[in-house]
Amino acid sequence: MTPAKLTRLAAQRSQLTREPHQSAVRHLTALGPGSPTVPHPADPAQEKLEWWIMHCCAWPVEAVVAPFGFEQVSPTPQGLELKLTSTPSYLRWFVSTVLPSIDTDSQVSGVPGLRTDRDRTGAPVLRLAGTNASVVLRGISAGQWRTLTADFEAELRTGGHRPLWNTGPATREEARDLTWFDPATAGPRPHWLGSALLRRVGVFTAAGVPALVTGWTTAGTFADCWKFDLEFIPGHRLDHDRLAALLTDPAAGLPLQVDGHACRESGASRCRMRLAPGDGRPGEIELLFRHTDEAVISAWEARWPEEFAVIRQAAGQAEPLRR
Repeated sequence: MTPAKLTRLAAQRSQLTREPHQSAVRHLTALGPGSPTVPHPADPAQEKLEWWIMHCCAWPVEAVVAPFGFEQVSPTPQGLELKLTSTPSYLRWFVSTVLPSIDTDSQVSGVPGLRTDRDRTGAPVLRLAGTNASVVLRGISAGQWRTLTADFEAELRTGGHRPLWNTGPATREEARDLTWFDPATAGPRPHWLGSALLRRVGVFTAAGVPALVTGWTTAGTFADCWKFDLEFIPGHRLDHDRLAALLTDPAAGLPLQVDGHACRESGASRCRMRLAPGDGRPGEIELLFRHTDEAVISAWEARWPEEFAVIRQAAGQAEPLRR
């Protein structure tokens, strides 16, 4: 690979993963010539773990500059490193959102089958029971992790719930929830799209920096379908084409094509974009872009002043909308 090509691919990977440029260069060099800019998981279990993390964290509890609180991702064929937003309130929410537990009605919360570990550096590792799938967490120290998980466990037990993340094999109830897709209709890789979006989390700031981005699945029993609501401060100029270009790029993006794009208001302030696979596999993404009322933004800004200082700065630096 020539230095010029490596530089170009690293720039593209940085946009998608939010990694620093030199980190992207290092990962691409390790992957070797001809490898995907953003590699797919080699193991279906890895896709499943990443899908569940995306599913649980796609609706964050607070406004965070990084999409869903994920500052950056570093994907390899064998696993994923996930750097988290380091604010205490977000980290508490993340722990309570992904760590599995079971209530008195045998209902499982969190990522079913998720178990915790640590790597040789002491960093927390999320694993899927009975598999080699793993996600290493960055942006949270071993001490923080111990404190947060201990506090969450005490809270659960006080409420009569049972923590599951340190219990060994997946329970019967977790195994029931892990079979999210109908094997008869979902195809061989039912978790491909949620995992692929997590590995390309930078696309959610490609059109501009949202004040809030939330996502949810729409058809979990038969296809990997997602909707995302991206809310921007009034006047923020959006670049839908840039987001679509990154997401559908033949080399670094996904096998998707724009299947619909319509705006109801001037200035591209309320638009909907739909993307569907071009190779016939199930799944789709629907993106809603909208400017949120200034009164709502002001209320959010009063609650999260540091985050909105960054968002306001990004809005002022936005490039003019390309048509």
